Amino acid sequence: MNGLKKYVPFAVIIFAVYLLVPLVFLIPALNNYSTVAYYFIFLVTQVVCSAAYCAKHGLDFLFALIAPIAFIPSMLIYNGGFTQIQNLVLVFVYLVAGIFGLFLGDLAFGDERRKREKKEKQAAEEMLLQAKRHDEQEKERFDKHDLKKSAPKAADKSRQDRAQRAQPAKKPQRYTSRYDTGDDDFDYSKYTDEMDKELDERVNRLLNDE
Repeated sequence: MNGLKKYVPFAVIIFAVYLLVPLVFLIPALNNYSTVAYYFIFLVTQVVCSAAYCAKHGLDFLFALIAPIAFIPSMLIYNGGFTQIQNLVLVFVYLVAGIFGLFLGDLAFGDERRKREKKEKQAAEEMLLQAKRHDEQEKERFDKHDLKKSAPKAADKSRQDRAQRAQPAKKPQRYTSRYDTGDDDFDYSKYTDEMDKELDERVNRLLNDE
């Protein structure tokens, strides 16, 4: 739909000329000059509108069909319809005039239009580049903000790790036997004397029993 909007202003002019101008030549005093409308005014209108369209939008051969289409109702109302061979010739002539007008507009205004389109393209690319740079700056700013937020946590964790490494290693638990009283001044000689005495008593009892 948006592509058809570019045709509307020119199509309105062409339809207005092709439908309204023949009314002027219905006046009896101008009746003999009606061919001026069909062979001059209509042709000039088609060529000028085609050239103006091409200067703004470039070559578009669909535009050349507007005048032949606009001539059909004018032909049916004012000029005898399809029964007149000259009307069919005029449809073809208006089509050729439209194509000629497009090439004329491209030849006369094509360079200017291409320069304008190039500038518009460069401006669009510059805007796109600026938007990309802005996005990169915003991303970099957010990254720095996140880094600042995470830096204290990383520092705390690093301090905790250093503190854990700095703590002295735990001494291994000393094994205590059932004979260990926990007193470092334990009298081992007394303990062995008692064991020797008990052993002698057992030997003596064995000898007496024999």
